Amino acid sequence: MMRKFNYNEIVVLNPLQTRYQMMSSRVFIPLYAAANDGIYRMNRAKRVGGFAATLGIVIGVIVLAFIAIFGIFLVSLALPTSFSYPVDWIPTLIGVGLIAGSIFGIIKLVKIGKRFGKITNDLEGELIVSWDQVKTITVMNVRQENVANRPSLVVNTVAPTYKEIGDWHVLTTDGNDITIPNVDDPYNKLNYVKNRFNLNFS
Repeated sequence: MMRKFNYNEIVVLNPLQTRYQMMSSRVFIPLYAAANDGIYRMNRAKRVGGFAATLGIVIGVIVLAFIAIFGIFLVSLALPTSFSYPVDWIPTLIGVGLIAGSIFGIIKLVKIGKRFGKITNDLEGELIVSWDQVKTITVMNVRQENVANRPSLVVNTVAPTYKEIGDWHVLTTDGNDITIPNVDDPYNKLNYVKNRFNLNFS
């Protein structure tokens, strides 16, 4: 069963650390978040799809804006002579058509973009384990990862910024072991989650 969230209701456990991870296999790892009643697997695909659609709409608006500018340029060239040479009405009308069509298209895309923008901001997840089923959470596989997020990969490599990343192993009361991979600052985040949601497992 899916549950919708506001940002302030959850603690994201394993977010992407850099923009470059969006182009790596890390995007295929499920996104997990802690809430007041348990740990959820978030619906990342829906948000990514909404983001991709929004990006496509932005590109479409930019293209239409350039077409409108070209139409204005065409009208400005042809209109002064169209009164003397009727044949020049053709490029004038084409320019007007480009302007009108582009404006109409931009308005439609903006309306569609608002709808997809809401999808991008939606947070929903599926409960994978409730807190009353958790026996213990153990932090394992702790390592330092370079999370430098500057525009230059070379600078990121030369001047790295390291962050502690680890995995949570969630042992449930019925003996199952659930792994939450790539939790950033795993020890402090575990303590924070315990304190925030008033949890007392070991």
